[in-house]
Amino acid sequence: MSLLNKDACILITSSRHKDSRQLAVSFHEKLEEKGYTSFLDTYLADTLEQPELSCPGKKPTIIFVFGGDGTILKTYEIWKNIPIFAINCGKVGFLTEIDPSGIDKALNALENGEGFIESFSTIEISSKDLETVSAVNDVVVTCDTIGQSISLKLHVDNQYVYTLDGDGLIVATSIGSSAYGLSAGGSLIVPTVEAIITVPICPFSRRVVPMVFPLSSKLKVTNLSKTKFGSVVIDGKVHYNLGHNDSIEIKQSEDKINFIRFEENYITRVREKLLRFNPDDTDE
Repeated sequence: MSLLNKDACILITSSRHKDSRQLAVSFHEKLEEKGYTSFLDTYLADTLEQPELSCPGKKPTIIFVFGGDGTILKTYEIWKNIPIFAINCGKVGFLTEIDPSGIDKALNALENGEGFIESFSTIEISSKDLETVSAVNDVVVTCDTIGQSISLKLHVDNQYVYTLDGDGLIVATSIGSSAYGLSAGGSLIVPTVEAIITVPICPFSRRVVPMVFPLSSKLKVTNLSKTKFGSVVIDGKVHYNLGHNDSIEIKQSEDKINFIRFEENYITRVREKLLRFNPDDTDE
């Protein structure tokens, strides 16, 4: 079954960079010329001063994202579980599928029934009396004052793991292991390995190490600092603070993030996008 047909409700979204906006609007016009039902996100429609082009609240069938990984995460925050086809208009664009030069070829391929949906699990973060939020990449708990350390206690499935004194803790999904967690010294986990990864940020003790747990695990992070608030950052966005002895709980979410792919190219993306600055990166 084709992922793109005349019955599809298409949403176009982009980053705020001028080039991304222009590419997105041009693609929207091309889709309309072909007879597709295409809408723009609210920001794009307002930029064109044509609010009637914004998505009317009807659930899209497919979303074309012109931007980088950050734009994808913002899109997921609003439109969960909907297939995303991402065109890299950022720097790395690890989660994206193609560069702008390939958009016409990709559109033809989709119209011809090519492509498949690659689905990844996400995690949900909850706290007493606060909203539950799902994350694609990670949740980070740090001190709300930049440059100060914090004391955090980690439990997994009601078992005490360790107390961390340091800059904070990253709890990431497998797909999110390529983001902040990797930069902080965690392992890169192939997304087909469904897991939750914990990565301490600059711990005082070298005995506090990154760990990998099954996705079915339930984690609890508690702020032990009596005079410092913890800042809870979910997919790069601050959502709430943790006072003394306040906790967040993390577990697998029912929501998924779905990407449209033409091939299973995770290792290729790792090599070309994450390892491209490695001088020994050769295929012999």
